[in-house]
Amino acid sequence: MPCFAASLSSATLDWESPKLLLLILPAVALLLWIESRSSHPMSALRKRLLLVTRALGVMLALAALAGPARVTQTGRKALGIIVDASQSMGEEGLKKALAEADRVRSSLGGGIDSFVVQLGSEPELMPAGSTPDMQSAWQTQHGGDSHYAAAVEYAEALFPPGASRNILLIGDGHETRGSLLDAAREAAVSGIKLHALPVAGPRRPDARLLSLTPNRTRLFEGASLSLKAVFESTLEGTGTLKLYENGIEVEKRPVTLKPGATQEIVFNRTPSTRNTFQYRAVLEGVQGDTLPGNDSALAIVDVRGRLRLLYIESDAAEGRYLMQAMEKEGIELDMRQPGNLALSFEQLGGYDGVILSDVPAHQLGEPLMNALHDYVDKLGGGLIMLGGPGSFGVGGYYRTPIEEVLPVRLKAPDEEEKQSAAVAIVMDRSGSMAGEKLEMAKSAAIATAEVLGHNDSLGVWAFDSEAHVVAPMTRLTSTNAVSGQIAAVASGGGTNLQPAFQLGREALLHTKARVKHMIILTDGQTAGTGYEQLATQCRGEGLTISTVAIGEGSHVALLQAIASSGGGQSYSTMDASSITRIFTQDTLMHTGRMIREEPFIPELKEKDPILAGFEKWDSPTLLGYVKTTRRTSARVPLVTEAGDPLLAHWRFGLGKATAFTSDAKSRWASLWIARWPGYGRFWSQVLRETARAPQGRLMDLSTRMQGDDAHISVDLLSDAGTRANNAAVTAEVFHVAADALGAPMKSVQKLTLRQDAPGSYEGDFKPTLPGVYLIRAQNGAEMVTTGLIHNPSTESSLGTVNEDLLKEAAHTTGGDYLTAGQSLPNLETTKAVQYVELWPDLLILLLFLFLIDTGIRRWEHVQGLWQLLPVKRA
Repeated sequence: MPCFAASLSSATLDWESPKLLLLILPAVALLLWIESRSSHPMSALRKRLLLVTRALGVMLALAALAGPARVTQTGRKALGIIVDASQSMGEEGLKKALAEADRVRSSLGGGIDSFVVQLGSEPELMPAGSTPDMQSAWQTQHGGDSHYAAAVEYAEALFPPGASRNILLIGDGHETRGSLLDAAREAAVSGIKLHALPVAGPRRPDARLLSLTPNRTRLFEGASLSLKAVFESTLEGTGTLKLYENGIEVEKRPVTLKPGATQEIVFNRTPSTRNTFQYRAVLEGVQGDTLPGNDSALAIVDVRGRLRLLYIESDAAEGRYLMQAMEKEGIELDMRQPGNLALSFEQLGGYDGVILSDVPAHQLGEPLMNALHDYVDKLGGGLIMLGGPGSFGVGGYYRTPIEEVLPVRLKAPDEEEKQSAAVAIVMDRSGSMAGEKLEMAKSAAIATAEVLGHNDSLGVWAFDSEAHVVAPMTRLTSTNAVSGQIAAVASGGGTNLQPAFQLGREALLHTKARVKHMIILTDGQTAGTGYEQLATQCRGEGLTISTVAIGEGSHVALLQAIASSGGGQSYSTMDASSITRIFTQDTLMHTGRMIREEPFIPELKEKDPILAGFEKWDSPTLLGYVKTTRRTSARVPLVTEAGDPLLAHWRFGLGKATAFTSDAKSRWASLWIARWPGYGRFWSQVLRETARAPQGRLMDLSTRMQGDDAHISVDLLSDAGTRANNAAVTAEVFHVAADALGAPMKSVQKLTLRQDAPGSYEGDFKPTLPGVYLIRAQNGAEMVTTGLIHNPSTESSLGTVNEDLLKEAAHTTGGDYLTAGQSLPNLETTKAVQYVELWPDLLILLLFLFLIDTGIRRWEHVQGLWQLLPVKRA
């Protein structure tokens, strides 16, 4: 902090409660009367000293209660100098500005305090002894913005109390954040004068994209959209202006750059689907451009249309049945197949719901499952999971973010399973498995133990150059013991599968389980031969074998052959984190725990809006389903003949989730497709009830930037023609960074909006990072979501001064607009009054008097202590 010196012109004493001083004489008189009646056997001298001490104490106590204060009148002058150190000034411009600051400071007369603040993305007090190199380094690191308003507010806090406050702005006046005029108006109210001294950096070669502005920010699908890109340049040349739509290049135009006036190009688009479209314009290929960081601009457009869902289907040919039926119902399904399916929050936000049809969890991946979880929870989207061999528990969704969203639990109660199963896990522990792969393999083995029942058995063997018994085949009365044994596995060396393969086979043969299954995991090449013959032998003995290949170095062909000969499944993954889901999926599939492939007639369990119009259930037979258990708070209108959930739904967060444990295609629903007229109506109702509610029915949301703040406006109706007043309207703001693909959204702020007019509510938040902000406003069941683009600031290198802004800021506060070399006019001296409370000092004196009082009354003890001190006495 800067150091300031005050000049004292006069000082007086003031009292907060002076009437208390009138009590001093009566209090002293009372003390004299009390002391005169004292019969304490002490000398007359000690009595007089004690009386004086106590009288002083009474006077000090009453004086402290009266609130004394020293009043000092000062006459002080202070000047804060703000130097523009943004990148628009350049190194040469910064040197000129610093030179002007030094000249002004050296010309100040005596008794004037001064300090220097450097201006950039954030203001900072310039330390004493700063060198040009230090300033240039600061400019490179912090000069990405010109935030004049923040610098003015920062300087206000540095002035000493009671001084006249003047601020001198030295720079080019090209602000990229905040509003200097707003800061000037606030400074004028506080009695601060702003002076301006224009200094610009040299004119440097630069092409700058100023803005990308859509003609409308909200439209229906199929409507025309124009986006105007405005740019300027200090050089002549050519380049290419590209337009990206949700990260995909959709158009490019050649541009001819001309120094001086701004130029513009208009792009025309016709969004054909409902989505939140993020547009980015980029100016590329400009030779000699010295500031490439200001060559892009962003825009966002909300396109609304008919109900649209993302349909993730493992078999595209089978997906046509639901696609065709929903097309007739006026619902658009965007069918995608899993596997390398990467969807951002912006893309998911364009769908009213997501359908997962027979898609194993390991094909979705952890990032997309997290994204779907937040899509339902925070964005109010709908999730529908359909059954199949790759869905629910048999799809590996046990203990995943998706299971948390679903209205059913994915593990069947153990008491329902009367026949036991035995599983042998044979896993690679060679040196190449060390680290994440081995840890994930151990976690997968533990998860396998957890999905098995108490009547089941599990054995685990590890192999490197030889076999190691991790956990012998044991009935799982408790998973704690086997989990501890698995967790203790460490990596070794070499790779030879055969001995462990044989041990696992022998253990399975000695069990009496109904189902006997082996899972083999390895990441490399293995020694030994005859694996296919051994797998065929196992299959003949009633065993099944699945294999998991992890990483690039594994012998995928051999593992596929083992699984094929052993009657199991072959999996291959590059992602170690997917091993757990593969193990649980394979275990549940081969132990027969979850799939019921037998005909049944659905039963209507309870009335529900999702089945409006189906009061009398007359659908044909379904041929199978995946076994689950209902959650306590879920609605289950349809069940199987065994009482298991068939159709279940509930609310999760702000969205909805529905589970249909059979399928919508020919494996289990072939009779529905071929014979039931209600197939299309049933599914359209399920999708419409689960999908996100249409936005804007009774609430409309808009956002715009106001200086550094984002302003939120909500118009709310209580019905079609009546504005809703005194409502509780809240807004939550989420930030989605550019690299947020599959990552959870970050909640930035929660706001309670204030009412500013009938049916109108507003609030503000401060975006701090560039990118996309999603704003969700809510009033009871009504909810709307929109987006806001926070463009990165763009510094220019035009070498010009924004004279109009600097002059208006100075004149607003009564300050002066100077020219280079001109001195500041005489600064006014402000007479200020300072109050310094004195009662703490009086309390300290009162403490000393108390010690003296105690010493007088205990004089004999004091003398005794004095005699004990090792002091030489005469």
